[in-house]
Amino acid sequence: MTDLIDRLLGIAPGSPLDRLRALRPELRSAGAGAEAAIFDGPSALTGAERHAVAAEVARRNACAVLAEHHGAHAAGAEESPRLPVLLAHARLLTDHPDQASRAALFALLEAGLGVREIVLLSQLIAYVNYQVRMMRALRLLGPGAEQGEAEPHRVPIAGAAASGGFGFTMEPLEWRAWLPCLNLSQASADQLRILEESHPKAKSSDYYLLLAQEPEVLRQRSILFNTIMYGPRGASRADRELAAAAESRFNGCPYCLSVHAQRYVQLKGDPELMARLVEQGVEAPMDPRSRAIVDLAVKLSATPPAAGVADVERLRGFGLGDAELLDIMAAVAMFAWANRLMQSLGEPVRP
Repeated sequence: MTDLIDRLLGIAPGSPLDRLRALRPELRSAGAGAEAAIFDGPSALTGAERHAVAAEVARRNACAVLAEHHGAHAAGAEESPRLPVLLAHARLLTDHPDQASRAALFALLEAGLGVREIVLLSQLIAYVNYQVRMMRALRLLGPGAEQGEAEPHRVPIAGAAASGGFGFTMEPLEWRAWLPCLNLSQASADQLRILEESHPKAKSSDYYLLLAQEPEVLRQRSILFNTIMYGPRGASRADRELAAAAESRFNGCPYCLSVHAQRYVQLKGDPELMARLVEQGVEAPMDPRSRAIVDLAVKLSATPPAAGVADVERLRGFGLGDAELLDIMAAVAMFAWANRLMQSLGEPVRP
């Protein structure tokens, strides 16, 4: 099976990149499923509006081939009176996810979007941010990879602020939605199934109960997340969690950082390293191998992605092969998605 990424990057059957992607076939199948659900599924957001927003996200990330693809399907979007609001939200979440706020969300409500449309819009923006980073990762592992991309709008530095001034912590946090969640007593059989497939605690989680209002997008996203973070072989779980934690610190997402800092410590048993990352930021001192993972994660997280061949080669020097490298970069791509959902749809709260 092929997907849009294969087609846009020209990945030929039987090529090294094709074989590399075939190690995790769910990324292709679920990626194609997410693409169909987001852009072709029923919604009050028109197809032209959806593609116009996606093209803007791709442009912000300097991904010309993806911007051209969506731009070709956006004819007529300029006639929508709410398009400026949709594009402004896309720019906010793409360039500055740490500045997402309840006020930004309510601006969408004032523009006439309902809860389901806001959930779909957030998924769309976050998904395209995931997609451009997966494409960048594959370019870095393919033949003739370039040294770097365009200059990022956000420079990767240690001082990223937590969304809403909440602060960063390794202590367990909860998350509260800013929009009405699905009432389980009114859930369809399909929604209940998707919640059960997604996470053991999904039926009691604001996050999943909000996203389940666009059920097919949640289904495909959950497959991608679980494959990327928990799939066998490839990169160690600890390396994936370190990349996710570093990106969450850079993007200013306290909830994601808390969860994945704890998981890293459980897997790696290095609480001192993670405590420094949480407290001091992505430039905190650490051993050379961890430093190389964090640097790659942060540069790939930047908008546009700033990771280059040199960042990949540093990790090759520690014995990582293509499968491990792709897993680490896929985790970064996944948290370009996860951070933006968490930051745009609700807020962390202390238990």
